[in-house]
Amino acid sequence: MKKIIIAFGGNAISDPSKKEPVNLQIRKIEHAVSQLKPLVKRYQLIITHGNGSEIGNLLIQQEKSKDILTKMPLDTLDAMTQGQIGYWVQQAIKNILQKNAVSVVTQILVDKKDPAFKKPTKPIGPYYSKKIFRNMIRELDGWRRVVPSPKPKKIIEIEGIKNLIKKGMIVIACGGGGIPVILKKGKLTGIEAVIDKDYASENLATALKAEVLFILTDIDYVYLNYGKKKQKALRKITVKEAIKYLKQGHFKEGSMKPKIEASIEFLKNGGKKVIISKILSLEKALSGKTGTTITRY
Repeated sequence: MKKIIIAFGGNAISDPSKKEPVNLQIRKIEHAVSQLKPLVKRYQLIITHGNGSEIGNLLIQQEKSKDILTKMPLDTLDAMTQGQIGYWVQQAIKNILQKNAVSVVTQILVDKKDPAFKKPTKPIGPYYSKKIFRNMIRELDGWRRVVPSPKPKKIIEIEGIKNLIKKGMIVIACGGGGIPVILKKGKLTGIEAVIDKDYASENLATALKAEVLFILTDIDYVYLNYGKKKQKALRKITVKEAIKYLKQGHFKEGSMKPKIEASIEFLKNGGKKVIISKILSLEKALSGKTGTTITRY
């Protein structure tokens, strides 16, 4: 059975511009999972997800309670969001698809010398009307906090993931990009960062020799000149074209840029197709009726 990696975007399941109640976030995940019905009989599905909103919210909760509770490091917050969102996703899979699913708390090895630690680019948490933290960037909807986002090198639990897939489980892995860890004196230890889930999804897709990487986000297409008068939707492009547009600066850090870079890497490593589309357009996008499809040639 062909393997497809389904990467749920963090912003698509939890809107960082709004204060959404838990039941609404769960309903969004249920809607997303319901879109998998036409695929579950034909493909082996492996699911990843973002955590940008959730981990930012946890940081705020910690700041508000720092006088009475012990503050947890960012890598531990990554693990907490993996459990939170993974639980919602696997429950939705069982209830809606009637399939067994399991969430793997996934550690990912990164390089402690990665330049990302000196230049934070990964947006997390809600939008603010003004800059109130040192590391923030300006987006269309306001200011947003950014944290280091190193590139993933190796998925520590990859053999366990493979074994679960062989047993017919729908595996949810690399949640929130995985928990960043480094080797210190031969032992794994967490490091404060948030890996972009698109890079982690590519790493997982390549390790599992998946044919398709499906990146689900909150917009229908990849655009040139996004948010400007001359914005243009891209329906089908090749790796060569994607590289050209990337060099021209059309894709933002922490947003569409990692999706395009991950797509290029996946296809160079043997993947057949990447589709970037809106969650509720999943089946149409797979048949080429909507979304942006990226191929090797």
